[in-house]
Parts: sequence; C-alpha cells; structure tokens
Amino acid sequence: MTPETHTLSAPSVGLLLHVLRQKGQDVEAICQQVGLDQRLVQDVNARISVETVQDLWNAAIAVAQDPDLALHVAESINPTSMGTIAYVMMNAPTLHKSLRKLCKYQDIICGAIRTSLEVQGQLALVKLQVDSPAIQHPRNALDSELVIYKNAFSALVGQTLKYKQVLLAYPEPPSIKEHERIFAGAELVFGASYSGLVFDAAYLQLPVVTANPELNLFFEKYAEEYLQKLHEPKTVRERVQHEIAHQLKGEEPSITSVARSLAMSVRSLQSRLKDEGTAYQLLLDEVRKQIAVKHLQDNQSTITDIAYLLGYSEPSVFSRSFKKWTGMPPAAYRQRMAAA
Repeated sequence: MTPETHTLSAPSVGLLLHVLRQKGQDVEAICQQVGLDQRLVQDVNARISVETVQDLWNAAIAVAQDPDLALHVAESINPTSMGTIAYVMMNAPTLHKSLRKLCKYQDIICGAIRTSLEVQGQLALVKLQVDSPAIQHPRNALDSELVIYKNAFSALVGQTLKYKQVLLAYPEPPSIKEHERIFAGAELVFGASYSGLVFDAAYLQLPVVTANPELNLFFEKYAEEYLQKLHEPKTVRERVQHEIAHQLKGEEPSITSVARSLAMSVRSLQSRLKDEGTAYQLLLDEVRKQIAVKHLQDNQSTITDIAYLLGYSEPSVFSRSFKKWTGMPPAAYRQRMAAA
C-alpha cells in the first residue's frame, strides 16, 4: 500500500467535525489552524491525509483540554452514518459475515489502520494494526475506531455485546476512568502489540437484524467498485510506487524494468516524474522505508530478512539507509515501537 492510500474519506472527517461542533468547539478556527478546507469534507469522493486528521485531533484536544476527546466523540457517532461500509455491514446475514465485510472494505473509510478478524477456539478477536508510518501517536485513532466498532457491533445484532478484553497498543494514560466506563466489564490491556476487541466467538453466529439479501448485493457491488477505484494508481508517481512494491521481492527493481512495465521509455518516465516533483530513487527509498517500517512493527521478520527482502546486498547497507530515513538504525526503531 502506497502512502497516498493512507487517507480517510472526507465524509468521515466531516462527521468528526460535526460532532466537535455539537460539543461547542470552534471548528472553523481548528480547521484554519491545521490547514483543512471545510469545503473538502462535503465532497463524497475526496480523501484527507492521515497527517491532517492527526493534526485535527491534536488541535481539538488542546482546545477542549480533554485527553479522552476521541472516546467522547466516537460515543456520539451513529454507526449507521458511516456510509457505504455501514450499509454493507447492515445487510450481511450474520455478525461473522458483517465483520468480514468490514475487514475487506475498511479502506473506504480509513486506509491507515488495518482491521482483521481472528477466531481461536471459543474466542474471537477484531484486531487493529496501524498500517501507516505517518501515525506516530495512535491513541486518538485507535480510541475512536474501537468505540465506533463496539457500538456498531451491538447495533448490528440488536443487543449489547460483552467484551472479555480490550487491547490498546499505547501506554496506559494517567487516567483510565473513561476507558473503564465505556468498556465496562472488559479487561483493559494497555501497551499491547496491537489493539482490538476480544469476545465470545459464539456472538459471530448472531443474525444481523437489518439484513436484506437484495440490498446486500447492491451495496457490496458499489463498495467493490469504490475500493477498486480507490486503489487504482492515479499519478505517474503512484503507478511507479505500485510497480516498485510489486517488483521488490528480493532484488532492487531497476528504473528500466519499472519503465518497461508501465509501457514507457526510461527518459519519458524520468521526465514525467520530474514534472511531478520527484525522481525514481526517491520513490524507491519511500517504498523501501514504508515496507521496512511495516515489517519492523509487525516484529515477525529479522532485520537480515527485511534487508534481503528489500533488495539490499548486505544488512549493513539496509541499516545505513534506514538510519538516513528515520534518524535511527532498524534495531533501535523496533525497540522504540515495542516500548510505545
């Protein structure tokens, strides 16, 4: 996934602004502070960068002086107002099918956090993992998403679901009273390696109370088309990043091979990238950095494995490059992420 897909749908950000306005915040001043044009959120096809949304949360929290603002805002959001993805989930036959649709189409709302469903014995886990290196302080994004999910799942089946654990991939804050209130009855696990909701797997068989087979087909077709359009590379820069990621499997893709795959000459490709304010080597570094960060955060691969995956001849060369990108070697970065 390229950095351009680490965005949120404009309507979802508009929903956030609506709730903030209802809570008495000066939304116009906040948007001006973070450089967000409010007209953009009225465009159903527009996307807003993760960085901008993070700045929006930080500015709103500073004004409200409420460190739990993300929890409170998410409580006020009606899950059915989340647009296409809500309609797809509301018309699936069971909670299990509905959650599978959530995992499949989540990028429509937000491409920066990856949602997955895992079932192990009698327990089910809706797992959230930060997928964007742009999210350096994930608490607000995770708090809001977890609360929206919690409320949405209960609304889907028409009854309150009880959670055994709520996993939170950030350090325990000074006060957890609001977490305890909202997730009453669940064990709160701060500092987890990923976030999520753990519940009885039997819930997955509960029927969705609003399910309609005909509407399910209609909304899923629309969601599929939207997702495909969202993931289509639009600029030459995006097309090159996409092709680099595709070819980056143990050896460094050359500009010649990428140009050939895009049916362009090397000279033409270089010229088009220059017009877009970038160059091939910069894009290669961006893709390598993104993939490296993802694997270091997942903590499933050794640094040597990551180096060879990214086409480096030696782990030491990868370490030097990574330090140039982030200011620290890979091992130190992994340790910092584990402690965050």
